[in-house]
Amino acid sequence: MEKYIKLTVSFVKRQYYPHLLLLFLFVALSGGFVSFRGLESQQAAKVMEMYAAFTGILLFTPLFMPEQDREIWDLERSKGTPMWKNYFLRFILALIVCFLVITLFISFMIRGGSEFEIFSLFRGACCEILFLGSIGFFASAVTNQVVIGYMFAVIYYALNIGGGKYLENFALFQMMKGEYGTWMHWLLGATVLFVLGIVIREKMVLPDQIVRWK
Repeated sequence: MEKYIKLTVSFVKRQYYPHLLLLFLFVALSGGFVSFRGLESQQAAKVMEMYAAFTGILLFTPLFMPEQDREIWDLERSKGTPMWKNYFLRFILALIVCFLVITLFISFMIRGGSEFEIFSLFRGACCEILFLGSIGFFASAVTNQVVIGYMFAVIYYALNIGGGKYLENFALFQMMKGEYGTWMHWLLGATVLFVLGIVIREKMVLPDQIVRWK
């Protein structure tokens, strides 16, 4: 386990810290883009769904970034250790930061005198943000390109603006309509995409610049 922890620390220092800094800036400037004062439940949900949702994209999409470099990929493979353990620790790190950011946004609204059901909003926001992040995570896993992962996640977000009815149970922005029951579908979708993403990466090999599977 110590070896995987060291690899995770190296990942943060070498590849992940710019994303964490961008996320810190995203949170720090949030007051200039959205209001946290005197919100009702649907308004509070809108803050989480339309703004805080980008947290998932920023945190989960770049988790395979080191392996875009063929030399790093070969080095990690040569150590003869299961890569999924490495990916899983990165995922746990991103998950912890995600929970902290969601907690911060909710605390901002509480301090601003907003009134909403805390647990329902927290649960729904966590599941929705995880689901959106899992789309970028999965696309990045399949293509070995973080940029494409970002594109897929942002496109899915954009599709939900006006086209959510076509996505049925996996549509975003449901809480600000007063519908809090979709969290189960988001959580299920996120779980499937995260697990598949890790499994795909574990089976993937990179001969030269061609991506294929064992």
